[in-house]
Amino acid sequence: MPFKRKGSPFYQYDLQIGGVRYRGSCGTEDYEEAKAVEAQIRMDVKSGQVNTDRFTLGQAFGTYQHDVISGKSSERTHLSQARAVIGILGSDTPIDKITQADIVQLVTSSRRRVTPATINRWLEHLKRAIEHMGATHAAALPKIDWKRLKQKEPKERIRELSFDEQGRLFHHLREDLHPMAWFALMTGARRETVCTLRWNDIHFDRNRMHLPVKMDKTLIFPMNQEIRELLTNMPRANTPGTRGYVFTYLGTDGSRYPINPTGGYIWVQWRKALSDAEIEDFRFHDLRHTFATRLLRQTGNLKQVSRLLGHESIETTMRYAHVLETDLEDTMNSFSAASPTVSPTLSNNVLKFKD
Repeated sequence: MPFKRKGSPFYQYDLQIGGVRYRGSCGTEDYEEAKAVEAQIRMDVKSGQVNTDRFTLGQAFGTYQHDVISGKSSERTHLSQARAVIGILGSDTPIDKITQADIVQLVTSSRRRVTPATINRWLEHLKRAIEHMGATHAAALPKIDWKRLKQKEPKERIRELSFDEQGRLFHHLREDLHPMAWFALMTGARRETVCTLRWNDIHFDRNRMHLPVKMDKTLIFPMNQEIRELLTNMPRANTPGTRGYVFTYLGTDGSRYPINPTGGYIWVQWRKALSDAEIEDFRFHDLRHTFATRLLRQTGNLKQVSRLLGHESIETTMRYAHVLETDLEDTMNSFSAASPTVSPTLSNNVLKFKD
Protein backbone atom coordinates (compact mmCIF):
# COMPACT_ATOMS: atom_id res chain seq x y z
CA MET A 1 0.00 0.00 0.00
CA PRO A 2 1.18 3.57 -0.57
CA PHE A 3 3.09 5.13 2.30
CA LYS A 4 4.68 8.44 3.25
CA ARG A 5 8.28 8.91 4.25
CA LYS A 6 9.04 11.39 7.01
CA GLY A 7 9.26 14.91 5.65
CA SER A 8 7.73 14.12 2.24
CA PRO A 9 4.23 15.32 1.31
CA PHE A 10 3.86 12.73 -1.48
CA TYR A 11 2.92 9.06 -1.16
CA GLN A 12 5.49 6.48 -2.28
CA TYR A 13 5.17 2.99 -3.77
CA ASP A 14 7.52 0.05 -3.20
CA LEU A 15 6.56 -3.10 -5.11
CA GLN A 16 8.23 -6.49 -5.49
CA ILE A 17 6.98 -8.20 -8.67
CA GLY A 18 8.61 -11.21 -10.30
CA GLY A 19 11.76 -10.79 -8.28
CA VAL A 20 12.17 -7.17 -9.44
CA ARG A 21 11.70 -4.21 -7.13
CA TYR A 22 9.83 -1.14 -8.35
CA ARG A 23 9.77 1.96 -6.18
CA GLY A 24 9.27 5.67 -6.49
CA SER A 25 6.88 8.55 -5.85
CA CYS A 26 3.17 8.41 -6.62
CA GLY A 27 3.36 12.16 -7.23
CA THR A 28 0.30 12.94 -5.12
CA GLU A 29 -0.67 13.81 -1.55
CA ASP A 30 -4.07 12.13 -1.89
CA TYR A 31 -4.14 8.57 -0.53
CA GLU A 32 -6.87 7.33 -2.91
CA GLU A 33 -5.04 8.75 -5.92
CA ALA A 34 -1.83 7.16 -4.68
CA LYS A 35 -3.54 3.76 -4.46
CA ALA A 36 -4.75 4.18 -8.04
CA VAL A 37 -1.22 5.08 -9.20
CA GLU A 38 0.22 2.03 -7.41
CA ALA A 39 -2.44 -0.26 -8.90
CA GLN A 40 -1.74 1.08 -12.39
CA ILE A 41 2.00 0.50 -11.97
CA ARG A 42 1.33 -3.05 -10.80
CA MET A 43 -0.84 -3.71 -13.87
CA ASP A 44 1.68 -2.15 -16.23
CA VAL A 45 4.50 -4.27 -14.82
CA LYS A 46 2.52 -7.48 -15.14
CA SER A 47 1.44 -6.65 -18.69
CA GLY A 48 4.96 -5.70 -19.70
CA GLN A 49 3.95 -2.12 -20.44
CA VAL A 50 6.05 -0.46 -17.78
CA ASN A 51 9.05 1.48 -18.99
CA THR A 52 11.45 2.04 -16.13
CA ASP A 53 13.18 5.00 -17.79
CA ARG A 54 9.96 7.04 -18.24
CA PHE A 55 8.48 9.08 -15.43
CA THR A 56 5.66 11.57 -15.13
CA LEU A 57 6.03 15.16 -14.02
CA GLY A 58 4.24 14.34 -10.77
CA GLN A 59 6.71 11.53 -10.09
CA ALA A 60 9.63 13.82 -10.90
CA PHE A 61 8.53 16.50 -8.45
CA GLY A 62 7.64 13.92 -5.80
CA THR A 63 10.97 12.14 -6.11
CA TYR A 64 12.94 15.39 -6.06
CA GLN A 65 10.97 16.49 -3.00
CA HIS A 66 11.77 13.23 -1.23
CA ASP A 67 15.43 12.93 -2.25
CA VAL A 68 16.56 16.56 -2.07
CA ILE A 69 14.09 18.93 -0.41
CA SER A 70 12.58 16.81 2.36
CA GLY A 71 13.25 18.23 5.82
CA LYS A 72 14.66 21.53 4.55
CA SER A 73 13.19 24.83 5.66
CA SER A 74 12.34 25.67 2.02
CA GLU A 75 10.20 22.54 1.59
CA ARG A 76 6.86 24.37 1.73
CA THR A 77 7.97 26.85 -0.91
CA HIS A 78 9.18 24.12 -3.26
CA LEU A 79 5.90 22.26 -2.81
CA SER A 80 3.99 25.43 -3.73
CA GLN A 81 6.15 25.87 -6.85
CA ALA A 82 5.59 22.24 -7.87
CA ARG A 83 1.84 22.64 -7.53
CA ALA A 84 1.89 25.76 -9.70
CA VAL A 85 3.79 24.01 -12.51
CA ILE A 86 1.73 20.81 -12.29
CA GLY A 87 -1.44 22.91 -12.40
CA ILE A 88 -0.45 24.06 -15.90
CA LEU A 89 1.50 21.15 -17.38
CA GLY A 90 -0.34 18.28 -15.70
CA SER A 91 0.84 15.69 -13.19
CA ASP A 92 0.56 12.72 -15.59
CA THR A 93 2.64 14.31 -18.37
CA PRO A 94 5.72 12.14 -19.15
CA ILE A 95 8.77 14.31 -18.56
CA ASP A 96 10.46 13.14 -21.78
CA LYS A 97 7.43 14.38 -23.73
CA ILE A 98 7.61 17.92 -22.38
CA THR A 99 8.52 20.28 -25.22
CA GLN A 100 9.93 23.77 -25.48
CA ALA A 101 6.47 24.90 -26.57
CA ASP A 102 4.95 23.45 -23.38
CA ILE A 103 7.32 25.47 -21.21
CA VAL A 104 6.68 28.61 -23.28
CA GLN A 105 2.97 28.08 -22.63
CA LEU A 106 3.73 27.76 -18.90
CA VAL A 107 5.57 31.09 -19.01
CA THR A 108 3.05 33.04 -21.09
CA SER A 109 0.04 31.81 -19.11
CA SER A 110 1.70 32.87 -15.84
CA ARG A 111 2.86 36.37 -16.73
CA ARG A 112 -0.39 38.07 -15.75
CA ARG A 113 -0.46 36.42 -12.32
CA VAL A 114 3.13 36.36 -11.09
CA THR A 115 6.37 38.29 -11.51
CA PRO A 116 9.21 37.32 -13.87
CA ALA A 117 11.30 36.42 -10.80
CA THR A 118 8.63 33.95 -9.65
CA ILE A 119 8.46 32.37 -13.12
CA ASN A 120 12.24 31.97 -13.11
CA ARG A 121 12.06 30.18 -9.75
CA TRP A 122 9.37 27.85 -11.11
CA LEU A 123 11.53 27.06 -14.14
CA GLU A 124 14.58 26.42 -11.96
CA HIS A 125 12.62 24.03 -9.76
CA LEU A 126 11.21 22.22 -12.81
CA LYS A 127 14.67 21.93 -14.37
CA ARG A 128 16.18 20.53 -11.19
CA ALA A 129 13.40 18.00 -10.69
CA ILE A 130 13.70 16.73 -14.26
CA GLU A 131 17.50 16.57 -14.19
CA HIS A 132 17.39 14.77 -10.83
CA MET A 133 15.34 11.99 -12.42
CA GLY A 134 17.92 11.68 -15.17
CA ALA A 135 20.87 11.63 -12.78
CA THR A 136 19.47 9.23 -10.19
CA HIS A 137 16.90 7.11 -12.09
CA ALA A 138 18.27 7.16 -15.65
CA ALA A 139 15.04 8.80 -16.83
CA ALA A 140 14.62 9.82 -20.44
CA LEU A 141 14.84 13.64 -20.50
CA PRO A 142 13.35 16.28 -22.78
CA LYS A 143 15.47 18.67 -24.82
CA ILE A 144 14.78 22.08 -23.37
CA ASP A 145 16.74 25.30 -23.95
CA TRP A 146 16.38 26.65 -20.40
CA LYS A 147 18.47 29.75 -21.05
CA ARG A 148 16.05 31.02 -23.70
CA LEU A 149 13.14 30.56 -21.32
CA LYS A 150 14.58 32.70 -18.52
CA GLN A 151 12.58 35.86 -17.97
CA LYS A 152 14.18 39.27 -17.79
CA GLU A 153 13.68 40.62 -14.31
CA PRO A 154 13.22 44.39 -13.91
CA LYS A 155 15.97 46.28 -12.18
CA GLU A 156 15.21 46.29 -8.49
CA ARG A 157 14.55 49.72 -7.05
CA ILE A 158 15.88 50.65 -3.63
CA ARG A 159 13.23 51.75 -1.16
CA GLU A 160 14.43 52.57 2.34
CA LEU A 161 12.09 52.84 5.31
CA SER A 162 12.59 56.10 7.17
CA PHE A 163 12.61 56.00 10.97
CA ASP A 164 9.42 58.03 11.03
CA GLU A 165 7.74 55.50 8.71
CA GLN A 166 9.14 52.70 10.84
CA GLY A 167 7.43 54.07 13.93
CA ARG A 168 4.11 54.39 12.10
CA LEU A 169 4.40 50.88 10.65
CA PHE A 170 4.87 49.17 14.00
CA HIS A 171 2.09 51.30 15.50
CA HIS A 172 -0.43 49.95 12.98
CA LEU A 173 0.98 46.43 12.43
CA ARG A 174 -0.69 43.72 14.50
CA GLU A 175 1.55 42.81 17.40
CA ASP A 176 2.04 39.13 16.59
CA LEU A 177 3.69 40.17 13.30
CA HIS A 178 6.18 42.53 14.91
CA PRO A 179 8.89 39.85 15.40
CA MET A 180 9.12 38.91 11.73
CA ALA A 181 9.33 42.58 10.67
CA TRP A 182 11.99 43.36 13.28
CA PHE A 183 13.97 40.28 12.23
CA ALA A 184 13.96 41.42 8.60
CA LEU A 185 15.17 44.88 9.65
CA MET A 186 17.90 43.34 11.83
CA THR A 187 19.19 40.80 9.29
CA GLY A 188 18.02 41.75 5.81
CA ALA A 189 16.45 38.30 5.49
CA ARG A 190 14.08 37.76 2.58
CA ARG A 191 10.40 37.07 3.13
CA GLU A 192 10.77 33.37 2.27
CA THR A 193 13.72 33.02 4.65
CA VAL A 194 11.81 34.62 7.52
CA CYS A 195 8.71 32.47 7.01
CA THR A 196 10.58 29.17 6.65
CA LEU A 197 13.15 29.70 9.42
CA ARG A 198 13.08 26.94 12.06
CA TRP A 199 14.36 26.84 15.61
CA ASN A 200 16.95 24.21 14.73
CA ASP A 201 18.51 26.85 12.44
CA ILE A 202 19.17 29.02 15.52
CA HIS A 203 22.31 28.23 17.51
CA PHE A 204 22.31 30.32 20.68
CA ASP A 205 25.41 28.56 22.02
CA ARG A 206 27.48 29.81 19.07
CA ASN A 207 25.64 33.08 18.40
CA ARG A 208 25.03 31.91 14.85
CA MET A 209 22.02 31.35 12.63
CA HIS A 210 21.78 29.21 9.50
CA LEU A 211 19.48 31.22 7.25
CA PRO A 212 17.98 29.39 4.23
CA VAL A 213 18.53 31.48 1.10
CA LYS A 214 17.99 31.07 -2.65
CA MET A 215 18.81 27.84 -4.49
CA ASP A 216 18.72 25.75 -1.29
CA LYS A 217 21.84 27.41 0.06
CA THR A 218 22.47 28.40 3.66
CA LEU A 219 23.90 31.67 4.95
CA ILE A 220 25.72 31.52 8.28
CA PHE A 221 24.71 34.75 9.98
CA PRO A 222 26.19 36.14 13.22
CA MET A 223 23.67 36.86 15.97
CA ASN A 224 24.21 40.14 17.82
CA GLN A 225 22.65 40.98 21.18
CA GLU A 226 19.65 42.71 19.59
CA ILE A 227 18.78 39.65 17.50
CA ARG A 228 19.41 37.33 20.42
CA GLU A 229 17.02 39.25 22.68
CA LEU A 230 14.33 39.27 19.99
CA LEU A 231 14.51 35.50 19.51
CA THR A 232 14.85 34.69 23.20
CA ASN A 233 11.67 36.58 24.11
CA MET A 234 9.53 35.30 21.25
CA PRO A 235 6.51 33.05 21.91
CA ARG A 236 6.77 29.50 20.55
CA ALA A 237 4.18 27.79 18.36
CA ASN A 238 2.31 25.13 20.34
CA THR A 239 0.29 23.27 17.71
CA PRO A 240 1.37 19.94 16.14
CA GLY A 241 3.38 20.37 12.97
CA THR A 242 4.18 24.03 13.61
CA ARG A 243 6.41 23.93 16.69
CA GLY A 244 9.56 24.06 14.61
CA TYR A 245 8.81 27.40 12.95
CA VAL A 246 10.35 30.53 14.44
CA PHE A 247 7.90 33.12 13.13
CA THR A 248 4.21 32.45 13.54
CA TYR A 249 0.95 34.36 13.86
CA LEU A 250 -1.79 34.10 16.44
CA GLY A 251 -4.96 32.43 15.19
CA THR A 252 -8.48 33.22 16.39
CA ASP A 253 -8.40 29.98 18.42
CA GLY A 254 -5.43 31.21 20.44
CA SER A 255 -2.96 28.85 18.74
CA ARG A 256 0.02 29.98 16.70
CA TYR A 257 0.49 29.01 13.06
CA PRO A 258 3.34 29.33 10.50
CA ILE A 259 3.19 32.15 7.97
CA ASN A 260 2.75 31.26 4.31
CA PRO A 261 5.52 33.11 2.39
CA THR A 262 3.60 33.13 -0.90
CA GLY A 263 0.43 34.90 0.22
CA GLY A 264 -2.72 34.64 2.27
CA TYR A 265 -4.49 36.38 5.13
CA ILE A 266 -1.35 37.56 6.93
CA TRP A 267 -0.13 39.52 3.93
CA VAL A 268 -3.51 41.19 3.64
CA GLN A 269 -2.92 42.35 7.21
CA TRP A 270 0.57 43.54 6.27
CA ARG A 271 -0.77 45.66 3.40
CA LYS A 272 -3.53 47.04 5.63
CA ALA A 273 -0.93 48.18 8.18
CA LEU A 274 1.01 49.97 5.44
CA SER A 275 -2.17 51.66 4.26
CA ASP A 276 -3.20 52.71 7.77
CA ALA A 277 0.32 54.03 8.40
CA GLU A 278 0.16 55.98 5.10
CA ILE A 279 3.35 54.35 3.84
CA GLU A 280 3.35 54.23 0.04
CA ASP A 281 5.30 52.13 -2.45
CA PHE A 282 6.64 49.73 0.16
CA ARG A 283 6.95 45.92 0.22
CA PHE A 284 8.19 43.48 2.81
CA HIS A 285 11.32 42.99 0.68
CA ASP A 286 12.11 46.66 1.23
CA LEU A 287 12.95 45.83 4.84
CA ARG A 288 15.94 44.03 3.33
CA HIS A 289 16.86 47.16 1.39
CA THR A 290 16.51 49.18 4.58
CA PHE A 291 18.86 46.85 6.46
CA ALA A 292 21.44 47.04 3.66
CA THR A 293 21.42 50.83 3.30
CA ARG A 294 21.54 51.45 7.05
CA LEU A 295 24.36 48.97 7.57
CA LEU A 296 26.36 50.35 4.66
CA ARG A 297 25.82 53.89 5.94
CA GLN A 298 27.15 52.90 9.38
CA THR A 299 30.11 50.77 8.26
CA GLY A 300 31.02 52.02 4.79
CA ASN A 301 32.13 48.44 4.11
CA LEU A 302 30.50 47.19 0.90
CA LYS A 303 32.21 43.78 1.08
CA GLN A 304 30.90 42.99 4.56
CA VAL A 305 27.37 44.08 3.64
CA SER A 306 27.56 41.85 0.57
CA ARG A 307 28.47 38.83 2.67
CA LEU A 308 25.71 39.48 5.22
CA LEU A 309 23.15 39.77 2.41
CA GLY A 310 24.34 36.44 1.00
CA HIS A 311 25.20 37.91 -2.41
CA GLU A 312 27.38 35.69 -4.58
CA SER A 313 28.91 38.72 -6.26
CA ILE A 314 29.71 42.15 -4.85
CA GLU A 315 28.39 43.59 -8.13
CA THR A 316 24.90 42.72 -6.87
CA THR A 317 25.53 44.77 -3.73
CA MET A 318 26.69 47.76 -5.78
CA ARG A 319 23.06 48.84 -6.13
CA TYR A 320 23.46 50.23 -2.60
CA ALA A 321 26.55 52.26 -3.53
CA HIS A 322 24.41 55.40 -3.68
CA VAL A 323 24.62 55.45 0.13
CA LEU A 324 28.39 55.77 -0.04
CA GLU A 325 28.14 58.39 -2.78
CA THR A 326 25.82 60.51 -0.61
CA ASP A 327 28.19 60.18 2.33
CA LEU A 328 31.10 61.24 0.12
CA GLU A 329 29.18 64.35 -0.91
CA ASP A 330 28.49 65.21 2.74
CA THR A 331 32.15 64.62 3.57
CA MET A 332 33.36 66.91 0.78
CA ASN A 333 30.87 69.63 1.75
CA SER A 334 32.44 69.77 5.21
CA PHE A 335 36.03 69.49 3.96
CA SER A 336 38.45 72.40 3.59
CA ALA A 337 41.99 72.29 2.26
CA ALA A 338 42.65 75.79 3.53
CA SER A 339 41.47 75.50 7.12
CA PRO A 340 40.18 72.84 9.49
CA THR A 341 37.20 75.07 10.31
CA VAL A 342 36.62 77.31 7.26
CA SER A 343 35.39 76.10 3.92
CA PRO A 344 36.96 78.21 1.11
CA THR A 345 34.76 80.07 -1.35
CA LEU A 346 35.56 82.57 -4.01
CA SER A 347 33.80 85.29 -2.04
CA ASN A 348 35.48 84.94 1.36
CA ASN A 349 38.92 85.61 -0.14
CA VAL A 350 40.54 82.77 1.84
CA LEU A 351 42.41 81.58 -1.21
CA LYS A 352 44.49 84.10 -3.14
CA PHE A 353 46.28 83.37 -6.35
CA LYS A 354 49.19 85.22 -7.96
CA ASP A 355 49.83 85.46 -11.68
